[in-house]
Amino acid sequence: MKTHAFRFVLAIAFLSGASPALAQSPQVIDVPLSRPGDPIHLEIGIQSAHIEVIGEDREDARFEVSIEDGERHIVTPSGTQSLKGGGYTLELDEEDNEISLETDWRANNVTVLARVPRRADLELGTINDGVIIVRNITGNLELSNVNGPITVENLSGSVIAEAVNATIDVSFDRIDDTNATSLESINGDLYVGLPADAGARVILDSAQGEIFSDFEVDVEPSSPTVERDDDEDGVSIRIESAIVAKVNGGGPVIRMKTLYGDIHIKKTN
Repeated sequence: MKTHAFRFVLAIAFLSGASPALAQSPQVIDVPLSRPGDPIHLEIGIQSAHIEVIGEDREDARFEVSIEDGERHIVTPSGTQSLKGGGYTLELDEEDNEISLETDWRANNVTVLARVPRRADLELGTINDGVIIVRNITGNLELSNVNGPITVENLSGSVIAEAVNATIDVSFDRIDDTNATSLESINGDLYVGLPADAGARVILDSAQGEIFSDFEVDVEPSSPTVERDDDEDGVSIRIESAIVAKVNGGGPVIRMKTLYGDIHIKKTN
């Protein structure tokens, strides 16, 4: 049942003389929640963006959004004129404590600063030269950044983070023992920060890189795992070999996989 709905749509036309306010200074958008005090779910998917989400003691959400000016040309009998701004649409929706923010493909170099309640599940994604930063959140994160870094600080919960060409750096206050944590990059280094007394079972796969740990670890005897899936269309077999080690006697599982990067396990205090 819909208890409350909030919708903000901003369209900027590429007309000569159109206001470039959003491009030059952030547009501040305050979003009331359907159920103040309850956890939220936030989803942001933008093609090229700097996305930063900060958890705070609050019962609403605030977004500061800016979009870099595009440039168009108009050709007239008297010549060619340059037009600042570009046509794009930004949509922000809230319904039953679920918030989504997206732009169409025309928006270039979007910067989003979101201030949200600390208890939040996040799905954040960007592709082209973006940045994802998350701070002070209690919840489960799904983060994807193809060509830029992912940084998470003071997380109580779990995270699934994927990058291709950049670093992933995650620092925990507390690790969720019921949901998976997985960090995976092809060309980037992986960092995970744990409190000095935290226990974890780490599954490490660094084909071409090194592994560094501030903790003493107990490496478990291991052999390649084999997963087989038979169905009416045939059979699928997956064989995986990784290093399995315990930090402070073990605990929630953290998977870290990189092809060409290094893996770092750090103490945060």
